[in-house]
Amino acid sequence: MRQKIAKCAGIAWLGWSCVATAVAAKPEGEFPTRPITMVVPFAAGNIADGLARIVANGLGEDLGQQVIVENRPGAGGIGAIRQVAGTAPDGYTMIYIGVGMAISQSLFRTAPYDMEKSFTPVSILTSNDVLLLTSKKSKLKNIQDVVREAKAKGDRFTVGISLFGTLQHLSAELFKSTGNFDYTIVPFKSAANLNTALQSGDVDIAFEYLQPMYGLIADGSLNALAIGNGTHRSPRLPDVPTFTELGYPKVQVASWGMLLVPAKTPAAVVERLNKGVQTVLNNPETRARLENTGSRVLGGTTAQARELLSTEIVRWHKVIQDAKIELQ
Repeated sequence: MRQKIAKCAGIAWLGWSCVATAVAAKPEGEFPTRPITMVVPFAAGNIADGLARIVANGLGEDLGQQVIVENRPGAGGIGAIRQVAGTAPDGYTMIYIGVGMAISQSLFRTAPYDMEKSFTPVSILTSNDVLLLTSKKSKLKNIQDVVREAKAKGDRFTVGISLFGTLQHLSAELFKSTGNFDYTIVPFKSAANLNTALQSGDVDIAFEYLQPMYGLIADGSLNALAIGNGTHRSPRLPDVPTFTELGYPKVQVASWGMLLVPAKTPAAVVERLNKGVQTVLNNPETRARLENTGSRVLGGTTAQARELLSTEIVRWHKVIQDAKIELQ
């Protein structure tokens, strides 16, 4: 993953307003002239939903129109993606996606959508770190211990993840291929279930996002041995080295959030939306709210968002192929 990445978790956002109040006057006929819908393919209260609502609130203020968050969860986001792809390319419907949507495109024998053909990226929003974790009770105190034990135990060495086909799953597959050893990957239904298994010793290590595990790391229940965000350590865990620092530069894994609009949306509209997003992300108060969730605030140009989407689709497609993950 390119260093511009810098791939959600603990705080519930129920009750946060899903619209932003129009405050700015614009010349008649200038985009936007009516409310904008931001589709979020996650349930209300999800961390991604909370991040989207923070951005929607600020963006509405900048654009002078309401930005209404519409939750359309289910089916791995496929329904929401197809629905938004089929809307008018006029900038009045956007979709918030995460790295999982770029990954899932390659998990089907026949892809249910093509992100690059169907959408135009507006902006990257944030990224979130993936960690290699052990229990405080574990004898594995560093990555050298993990590698040595994995090589010694082979498929008896177990790695916990949250569900197959997720970034956590592919992080485990990528580490396995880079480390030249084998182990058994065990899926769980949630981060809470994974944590229980990790602390009880039912799995040896785990790959999980920082947010749901941060409190357990802070109170000493879990140990974070490595972080997957390139050469950038987490401000929340400054003592935890990156995989790159530890000699595994290919294990660069972080989730990310991005806004897209349907393909063929006019360039001027896309640029106006991007400008508004950058204003939101550079606002100190909004930035602090996003960072308080454990997110890294990124932003950037439409070209940077397009490049990230493209490179991530290609990269995770190769990992899926190399790991021989069964397609749906």
